[in-house]
Amino acid sequence: MIHCHQGGIGVSNQDSSAFDFLQKEMQRNKQRIDRSFEEYTELIKENPRRVLRSISQLFYDMVKANVREEEDMNSEDRESIGFVRYDCSKLFVDGADKPFFADTPFANRFMLQIGTLRQGIQQNRIHVYDGPTGSGKSTFLNNLLRMFEVYTSTPEGYAFEVLWDIDEAVIKDPAKENKDLQLSVRNVDEVPDSASSRKQRSKSLRISCPSHDYPILVIPKEYRFRFFYHLLPTRTKKERETRDYILREKEYEWLFGGEACIVCKSIFQSLFDRLGSLEKVLQMMRVRVVRFDRRVGEGITVFNPGDPTYLQSSQPAMHLPQDHNTDHSLQERLDRLFGENAVRYSYSPLAKTNNGIYVLMDIKLHNKDRLLELHNVLSEGVHKVGDVEENINSLFFALMNPEDKKVIEDAKMESFQGRIQFNTITYVLEPKTEIDIYCNVFGQSIGKHFLPRVLDNFARAVVGSRMNQECIPQKEWIPDFKKYSRYCDEFGLLLRMELYGNNIPVWLSEEDKNKFKAEVRRAVIGEGLKEGMKGFSGRESIALFSDFFGRYLNDEKLITMNDVVEFFKHGMPKLIRDQKLPPKGFLDSLVASYDYAVLNEMKEALYFYGKDQISRDILNFLEATNYDFGDTFECRYTHEEVQVTVDFLRLMANRLAGRGANVIEAQKFARDALQPFMDNKNFREAIKAFGTEDFDSHDARIREHVSHMIENLMKNFGHNEQSAKEVSLYVLDKNLVSKFAEAAQTTQPKVPFGRIFP
Repeated sequence: MIHCHQGGIGVSNQDSSAFDFLQKEMQRNKQRIDRSFEEYTELIKENPRRVLRSISQLFYDMVKANVREEEDMNSEDRESIGFVRYDCSKLFVDGADKPFFADTPFANRFMLQIGTLRQGIQQNRIHVYDGPTGSGKSTFLNNLLRMFEVYTSTPEGYAFEVLWDIDEAVIKDPAKENKDLQLSVRNVDEVPDSASSRKQRSKSLRISCPSHDYPILVIPKEYRFRFFYHLLPTRTKKERETRDYILREKEYEWLFGGEACIVCKSIFQSLFDRLGSLEKVLQMMRVRVVRFDRRVGEGITVFNPGDPTYLQSSQPAMHLPQDHNTDHSLQERLDRLFGENAVRYSYSPLAKTNNGIYVLMDIKLHNKDRLLELHNVLSEGVHKVGDVEENINSLFFALMNPEDKKVIEDAKMESFQGRIQFNTITYVLEPKTEIDIYCNVFGQSIGKHFLPRVLDNFARAVVGSRMNQECIPQKEWIPDFKKYSRYCDEFGLLLRMELYGNNIPVWLSEEDKNKFKAEVRRAVIGEGLKEGMKGFSGRESIALFSDFFGRYLNDEKLITMNDVVEFFKHGMPKLIRDQKLPPKGFLDSLVASYDYAVLNEMKEALYFYGKDQISRDILNFLEATNYDFGDTFECRYTHEEVQVTVDFLRLMANRLAGRGANVIEAQKFARDALQPFMDNKNFREAIKAFGTEDFDSHDARIREHVSHMIENLMKNFGHNEQSAKEVSLYVLDKNLVSKFAEAAQTTQPKVPFGRIFP
């Protein structure tokens, strides 16, 4: 309990541990601790590749630290195009107020784009994410910026900037011996309490670099290469390789060609002119960790379309344009210290995100002007501040709807268009990702209310609405999809969904798999950029699922494929059906593929006739011929209890008559496993009774088959007892064996039954 009393706030013993924890954690996480330049160089020597990172390299490392590349199932495929699954949950989902779910096509495009940042290829570019309304562009970028803030607040993500701490007494009298020139390390945010401390502090002019300059850039660039050559350690082979990499590779070219901002450059030169000693100059330079804070615009600045065009100073200087900032009291002290205009402390709003991130949320209203104003910055890497050139090296991001591209086209600046790198965020094209969205909104347990595969097929119906009927690369690869009617729709939408999820279906013929060369794969996967621009948006699909789930949720039965079909065909207004639904016939194909899949699951679950089982059945059957109907006996050979019934004899006759042990016959035997049960009413009734007392009243052999089937459906196909019973009854009631009679399907490729979709 917290007690208020005269003189302050008291904390009871029981709460002290909580406050102790808070104090320790906040103190531990304070990051803006001053370091001397010498201490900074020690950090460089310990881990040069981490400390010497540009903003693009830092951003690249942040993404790589939070994205996991999953095992490529096609990695040994000689035709692999490096299209892999990425787990982006740490980057876009975990801890986010509003998660963003990246499907595999977008994740691959995003990671390919991020890969260019490591080499500094982003220089003088703006990264624009375009896509239809409701595709999650804002959510994507907000979460990306949030994780950048999180990463840069940890030691793994520290970036460093310049802070000048100038002893005015020494500058005014350089000849005076100053034993206290080497300043102690202290927190920049700490406010001295004592009068003596305030007096001492008044002698120190502390100047933050407005451009968040990298401390190493203060060293004149003509000396920088040799400086690093002597600084970086070479005691081991790895250290020598690291030094050579930094000195030679393009990734670190900026270290040797970059310039300090005009403020830091003029301070450095003025100090050196006055003191005549590099050592004394560097003793007045401090190094601190950059604080990236979007809310205050430090290191990250985000502009919405309605934000004013310029961040204006409350008291703008007469000689400066109003879009430039200064600190008049600080400027006066600098003029007194170094002479008028020797150091001009002025900077533009762009300086606050130099070596940081500059974002335009939607290219509308004022953001149109902001985008076009970036032309010179992107072209030259500099920005005019009055008559001074301000260096700008930022990451530029923008969000754009497809119609907003007209802003750039109308400007007729071809060179500017060449500096824009587009990346499209479409509506989700992967059913698995669509389901992840539903689970996030409605709870991770929603799947338990569906028969297996049914929730997947709801997602497929939604994703299908976003896809195009025509896909030329796919048509050239597989001209006729009729041969795959058991597995796929006539437009190949279901196939593309699988490919977008980095899965090559097992039902493709060997001929078509062999034709699926790398160039074909790139072309088909590339079609994803043309899809996901129509159909149900992300927001609409959530509303759609909410309606569906609320309508069909029933504690007594699971949601079935019939429910999905009824909802999409009759459960929404006709106008929505006409405008949003997948192509005609797609739902029927979805049902057909589902029916064939569950039929084969049931066959595989029912089939258990290995060599040993066949031997036991033969022995049981032969001995049963010595008994009358209704007798129960223990077989002297198998020691199994057998009841002689009409069902038992009929089953054994169908199973054993004329069946050989060769592979072809065994496969045919398995495919026909369900046939003997189709007209057996006792089999159906036993399924319904499974798990109840009535189940014991059924024939022992029927009980054995039903129990084996239910067990295998649960073990091998993700069912629970209820769903195993319901899907078995679905197969029987729809007479799926007759629907997929082998005689009517002789032209279709054969696949391992029960394994049609993952």
